[in-house]
Amino acid sequence: MTTPTETPRIWAIVPAAGLSRRMGRAKQSIPIGDSTITGTVVNTLLSVGVDQVVVVTRSELAAALGLPEDARLRVVINDDSRSAMIDSIRIGIDALAPAKPALHDGVLVVPGDMPALPASACTRCMAAFRDDPGRIVIATLGAARGHPIIFPYSLRSDLETLGGGLRELSRRHPQRVHSVVCDHDGVVRDIDTPGDLDRL
Repeated sequence: MTTPTETPRIWAIVPAAGLSRRMGRAKQSIPIGDSTITGTVVNTLLSVGVDQVVVVTRSELAAALGLPEDARLRVVINDDSRSAMIDSIRIGIDALAPAKPALHDGVLVVPGDMPALPASACTRCMAAFRDDPGRIVIATLGAARGHPIIFPYSLRSDLETLGGGLRELSRRHPQRVHSVVCDHDGVVRDIDTPGDLDRL
Protein backbone atom coordinates (compact mmCIF):
# COMPACT_ATOMS: atom_id res chain seq x y z
CA MET A 1 0.00 0.00 0.00
CA THR A 2 1.22 3.46 -0.86
CA THR A 3 1.57 5.61 2.22
CA PRO A 4 -0.11 9.03 1.82
CA THR A 5 2.21 11.99 2.18
CA GLU A 6 -0.23 13.90 4.41
CA THR A 7 -1.05 12.71 7.91
CA PRO A 8 -4.58 11.29 7.88
CA ARG A 9 -7.13 13.38 9.69
CA ILE A 10 -9.62 11.76 12.06
CA TRP A 11 -13.32 12.61 11.82
CA ALA A 12 -15.46 11.38 14.72
CA ILE A 13 -19.12 10.41 14.64
CA VAL A 14 -21.11 9.99 17.85
CA PRO A 15 -24.49 8.32 17.23
CA ALA A 16 -26.78 9.47 20.05
CA ALA A 17 -30.31 9.27 18.66
CA GLY A 18 -31.55 6.13 20.38
CA LEU A 19 -34.80 6.03 22.32
CA SER A 20 -33.25 4.58 25.51
CA ARG A 21 -36.13 2.16 26.05
CA ARG A 22 -34.22 0.00 28.55
CA MET A 23 -33.20 3.06 30.56
CA GLY A 24 -36.74 4.44 30.69
CA ARG A 25 -35.53 8.00 30.01
CA ALA A 26 -33.18 9.72 27.61
CA LYS A 27 -29.83 8.35 28.72
CA GLN A 28 -27.86 10.71 26.47
CA SER A 29 -28.70 13.71 28.66
CA ILE A 30 -28.28 12.05 32.08
CA PRO A 31 -25.77 14.09 34.13
CA ILE A 32 -22.32 12.57 34.64
CA GLY A 33 -19.76 14.64 36.53
CA ASP A 34 -19.64 18.11 34.96
CA SER A 35 -21.45 17.02 31.79
CA THR A 36 -23.85 14.37 30.51
CA ILE A 37 -23.37 10.81 29.26
CA THR A 38 -23.03 11.93 25.65
CA GLY A 39 -21.30 15.18 26.55
CA THR A 40 -18.60 13.18 28.33
CA VAL A 41 -17.99 11.10 25.20
CA VAL A 42 -17.70 14.27 23.12
CA ASN A 43 -15.31 15.90 25.59
CA THR A 44 -13.08 12.82 25.47
CA LEU A 45 -12.93 12.89 21.67
CA LEU A 46 -12.17 16.60 21.56
CA SER A 47 -9.43 16.16 24.15
CA VAL A 48 -7.55 13.67 21.97
CA GLY A 49 -7.41 16.04 19.00
CA VAL A 50 -9.88 14.73 16.43
CA ASP A 51 -10.46 17.10 13.53
CA GLN A 52 -14.23 17.18 13.94
CA VAL A 53 -16.94 15.57 16.03
CA VAL A 54 -20.39 15.05 14.51
CA VAL A 55 -23.06 14.22 17.08
CA VAL A 56 -26.17 12.65 15.59
CA THR A 57 -29.10 13.02 17.96
CA ARG A 58 -32.81 13.78 18.18
CA SER A 59 -34.00 17.37 17.97
CA GLU A 60 -35.63 17.14 21.40
CA LEU A 61 -32.28 16.17 22.98
CA ALA A 62 -29.82 18.46 21.26
CA ALA A 63 -30.05 21.30 23.77
CA ALA A 64 -29.94 18.94 26.77
CA LEU A 65 -26.67 17.18 25.98
CA GLY A 66 -24.46 19.79 27.64
CA LEU A 67 -22.09 19.86 24.69
CA PRO A 68 -19.06 22.15 24.87
CA GLU A 69 -18.52 25.23 22.73
CA ASP A 70 -15.97 24.07 20.19
CA ALA A 71 -15.51 24.94 16.53
CA ARG A 72 -14.82 21.28 15.79
CA LEU A 73 -18.26 20.20 17.01
CA ARG A 74 -21.30 19.81 14.80
CA VAL A 75 -24.77 18.51 15.73
CA VAL A 76 -27.05 16.92 13.15
CA ILE A 77 -30.52 15.51 13.66
CA ASN A 78 -32.03 12.05 13.25
CA ASP A 79 -35.67 12.10 14.36
CA ASP A 80 -36.64 8.80 12.73
CA SER A 81 -37.78 6.63 15.63
CA ARG A 82 -37.49 3.52 13.43
CA SER A 83 -33.83 4.07 12.61
CA ALA A 84 -30.90 2.00 13.88
CA MET A 85 -27.44 3.14 14.93
CA ILE A 86 -26.07 2.48 11.46
CA ASP A 87 -28.57 5.01 10.09
CA SER A 88 -27.19 7.68 12.42
CA ILE A 89 -23.67 6.78 11.30
CA ARG A 90 -24.74 7.23 7.67
CA ILE A 91 -26.19 10.64 8.55
CA GLY A 92 -22.91 11.52 10.24
CA ILE A 93 -20.93 10.47 7.17
CA ASP A 94 -23.11 12.68 4.98
CA ALA A 95 -22.53 15.59 7.38
CA LEU A 96 -18.77 15.24 6.89
CA ALA A 97 -18.96 15.69 3.12
CA PRO A 98 -18.74 19.52 3.07
CA ALA A 99 -15.41 19.30 4.96
CA LYS A 100 -14.05 17.18 2.07
CA PRO A 101 -12.26 14.40 3.96
CA ALA A 102 -9.51 12.69 2.00
CA LEU A 103 -9.95 9.04 1.07
CA HIS A 104 -7.16 8.05 3.47
CA ASP A 105 -8.67 9.97 6.40
CA GLY A 106 -10.22 8.01 9.23
CA VAL A 107 -13.80 7.93 10.48
CA LEU A 108 -13.88 7.21 14.21
CA VAL A 109 -17.15 5.96 15.69
CA VAL A 110 -18.06 5.89 19.37
CA PRO A 111 -21.68 5.54 20.54
CA GLY A 112 -22.94 8.37 22.71
CA ASP A 113 -23.59 6.06 25.67
CA MET A 114 -19.96 5.13 26.48
CA PRO A 115 -18.83 7.78 29.02
CA ALA A 116 -16.25 5.45 30.58
CA LEU A 117 -14.26 5.33 27.33
CA PRO A 118 -10.67 6.31 28.20
CA ALA A 119 -8.88 8.94 26.16
CA SER A 120 -5.85 6.66 26.05
CA ALA A 121 -7.77 4.06 24.03
CA CYS A 122 -8.78 6.71 21.50
CA THR A 123 -5.20 7.96 21.23
CA ARG A 124 -3.81 4.48 20.67
CA CYS A 125 -6.43 3.62 18.04
CA MET A 126 -5.82 6.89 16.22
CA ALA A 127 -2.06 6.23 16.18
CA ALA A 128 -2.63 2.70 14.86
CA PHE A 129 -4.83 4.01 12.07
CA ARG A 130 -2.34 6.69 11.09
CA ASP A 131 0.39 4.05 10.92
CA ASP A 132 -1.64 2.32 8.19
CA PRO A 133 -4.67 4.30 6.92
CA GLY A 134 -6.00 1.25 5.08
CA ARG A 135 -6.85 -0.48 8.33
CA ILE A 136 -10.10 -0.92 10.18
CA VAL A 137 -8.92 -0.31 13.73
CA ILE A 138 -10.96 -1.71 16.62
CA ALA A 139 -10.33 -1.37 20.35
CA THR A 140 -10.60 -4.70 22.15
CA LEU A 141 -10.73 -6.01 25.71
CA GLY A 142 -9.76 -9.65 25.81
CA ALA A 143 -11.75 -11.36 23.05
CA ALA A 144 -14.42 -8.65 23.02
CA ARG A 145 -14.41 -5.98 20.33
CA GLY A 146 -15.50 -2.52 21.44
CA HIS A 147 -14.97 1.12 20.55
CA PRO A 148 -13.58 3.23 19.13
CA ILE A 149 -13.76 1.80 15.65
CA ILE A 150 -11.85 3.71 12.97
CA PHE A 151 -12.27 2.91 9.29
CA PRO A 152 -10.95 4.62 6.15
CA TYR A 153 -13.21 7.27 4.65
CA SER A 154 -12.73 5.45 1.36
CA LEU A 155 -15.04 2.70 2.70
CA ARG A 156 -17.94 5.10 3.26
CA SER A 157 -19.94 3.65 0.36
CA ASP A 158 -19.91 0.25 2.10
CA LEU A 159 -22.12 1.70 4.81
CA GLU A 160 -25.02 1.97 2.38
CA THR A 161 -25.26 -1.81 2.14
CA LEU A 162 -24.51 -2.86 5.71
CA GLY A 163 -27.59 -4.68 6.96
CA GLY A 164 -26.10 -5.80 10.26
CA GLY A 165 -24.63 -2.57 11.55
CA LEU A 166 -21.07 -1.28 11.60
CA ARG A 167 -19.68 -4.62 12.83
CA GLU A 168 -20.49 -6.04 9.42
CA LEU A 169 -17.80 -3.80 7.92
CA SER A 170 -15.06 -5.77 9.66
CA ARG A 171 -16.62 -9.06 8.56
CA ARG A 172 -16.67 -7.80 4.99
CA HIS A 173 -12.99 -6.77 5.12
CA PRO A 174 -11.40 -9.15 7.65
CA GLN A 175 -7.94 -8.74 6.14
CA ARG A 176 -8.01 -5.04 7.02
CA VAL A 177 -8.93 -5.45 10.69
CA HIS A 178 -6.33 -4.40 13.25
CA SER A 179 -7.13 -4.87 16.94
CA VAL A 180 -5.77 -2.50 19.55
CA VAL A 181 -5.64 -4.40 22.83
CA CYS A 182 -6.81 -2.28 25.76
CA ASP A 183 -6.90 -2.97 29.49
CA HIS A 184 -9.81 -0.67 30.39
CA ASP A 185 -13.38 -1.95 30.30
CA GLY A 186 -14.56 1.47 29.13
CA VAL A 187 -13.92 0.33 25.55
CA VAL A 188 -16.74 -2.24 25.82
CA ARG A 189 -18.93 -0.65 28.48
CA ASP A 190 -22.06 1.19 27.43
CA ILE A 191 -24.92 2.48 29.55
CA ASP A 192 -28.25 0.88 28.67
CA THR A 193 -30.08 0.28 31.96
CA PRO A 194 -30.46 1.91 35.40
CA GLY A 195 -28.21 -0.87 36.71
CA ASP A 196 -25.48 0.11 34.24
CA LEU A 197 -25.79 3.69 35.42
CA ASP A 198 -25.52 2.67 39.08
CA ARG A 199 -22.35 0.67 38.39
CA LEU A 200 -20.87 3.64 36.54
